[in-house]
Amino acid sequence: MTEGPHGAAIDAAYDIISTHASGGDCGACRLDWCPTAEWALWVVVAEPAAARPDARQMVTVVARQVMAAHWPSAVDGCRPCGLPDCDRIRTAGPWLEVHDPGYIPPPIQALMRSRRPTDDELRDITGMD
Repeated sequence: MTEGPHGAAIDAAYDIISTHASGGDCGACRLDWCPTAEWALWVVVAEPAAARPDARQMVTVVARQVMAAHWPSAVDGCRPCGLPDCDRIRTAGPWLEVHDPGYIPPPIQALMRSRRPTDDELRDITGMD
């Protein structure tokens, strides 16, 4: 790594974010979460002066991944760390509130009420005339 204007850590964080946003594996990835991506997101969010406007979409993708991995699945808290007040959610949440308002992790979207089907759609689904 070369030393940049904001240091090697921010450069490494953006490299990791780029890898994860494009669907890559950094070598530290677990089944459905990655502690290295969480670190990279924290570095980028914690240092607003080092923000790269051209990387906003990639950071948003990684923030979604982190939020989906740590969304509480039970009373005990999030799945990977089991904390009721998860630091990863507190890192990804504010980023998503600003850059992707209204984002809801896919497992939660599946539980939300959808629009009611029309009569014609119900007839097609059930096969009843």
